[in-house]
Amino acid sequence: MASSRSFSPRFAIVASEFNREYTDALLASAQAGLKGYEQKVVRVPGAFEIPLQVQRLARTKRYAAVIALGLVWQGRTLHAQEILRGVTDGLMRIALETDVPVIHQVLAVTTEAEARARCFGKKLNRGREAAEAALALALAAKGDR
Repeated sequence: MASSRSFSPRFAIVASEFNREYTDALLASAQAGLKGYEQKVVRVPGAFEIPLQVQRLARTKRYAAVIALGLVWQGRTLHAQEILRGVTDGLMRIALETDVPVIHQVLAVTTEAEARARCFGKKLNRGREAAEAALALALAAKGDR
């Protein structure tokens, strides 16, 4: 989808530095999916830090949507479930409180094959899906106004 003068939403993407090989792939796919639209990318140390930065961006009301990208290994991180629950709850709260769509793609993975398929895959690619969701929500909001 190409941008036009009448519709040119801006998007923000928050990506974790931790597990960077995977988050870089998610980020590249999301950015490709938003090609032609203004994008701001912010990196944070890990998945747990994502909600705070998403909140800061959403509160500015400059962005049609904020995309959250990260990866948490279940089984490799003892507190993976706590991290994932905190991130999920935080992102939902931010979206509801700010009325800015937050696209949650902080992935829980258990195997290398699963991580590769979801981050690098042609068929199943969560970065691309995040961009598609962000665009769909921006278009929906445009129709509401």
